[in-house]
Amino acid sequence: MKPPHEGVENRLLWISRHLLAGSVVLLLVIFVSWLVNTPIRSIFPYAFAVGLVTWRHGMTAGFLFAGLATLAALATGAFPSREELSGQEVGEGLYTYLKLSAVAAGVALGKRVRRS
Repeated sequence: MKPPHEGVENRLLWISRHLLAGSVVLLLVIFVSWLVNTPIRSIFPYAFAVGLVTWRHGMTAGFLFAGLATLAALATGAFPSREELSGQEVGEGLYTYLKLSAVAAGVALGKRVRRS
C-alpha cells in the first residue's frame, strides 16, 4: 500500500507511523519491565516489534530494528538469562540478535511468498 500523496513530508509521515508502532512496543516492554522490576526475557514482544517493522519496511529495516530490540533487552536487564551465564552478556546479546534477525528474514520471506 502506497502513501496517498508522494510529497516528501507525507512520505516521511507514512514511514514514521509504522516505525513508531514498533518503537512503542519496545518502549512498552521497557516500561513494564521497569514497573514490575523484573526483566522481560521472552523473545516474543521483541520479535513482534521486529516483525511489525519488517513487514512494512523490508529486511534491512528489520535487521536494524533487531539490533535496537537487542539493545532494549540489554537495557531491561534481560542478559544474563541464567546465573551460570554471568559474564557472557555479549554472547547472549549476539544470540538474541541472531534470533531476531531470523524473525526479520522469515517475515520478509513470508511477505514475498504472499505476494507471489
